[in-house]
Amino acid sequence: MAALEAFAKAEVRNIPVGRLKWVDRPAERGKVPASHFLLPKERKFPYRNKDGSINCRLLRAAISRAAQHGYKDVEERARRLYKRHCQNGR
Repeated sequence: MAALEAFAKAEVRNIPVGRLKWVDRPAERGKVPASHFLLPKERKFPYRNKDGSINCRLLRAAISRAAQHGYKDVEERARRLYKRHCQNGR
């Protein structure tokens, strides 16, 4: 039962995107686990901080960029994650 509770809600830390230098540096992206990205094979659309916590600001950016560039499945997944972890019961 405790495993299900841990799966339901992950830690959320909203570090400003401007302070996340690894997001813009390809060499740094390679050091972060693939599970931190919504498109892991290509290492696109990061949504977790380096420590593994979810960043709602990165999720909002992923929603916008995925919609702009036609990644429907990524946009839907980002919206689900945002609703689950970032909307606080709204």
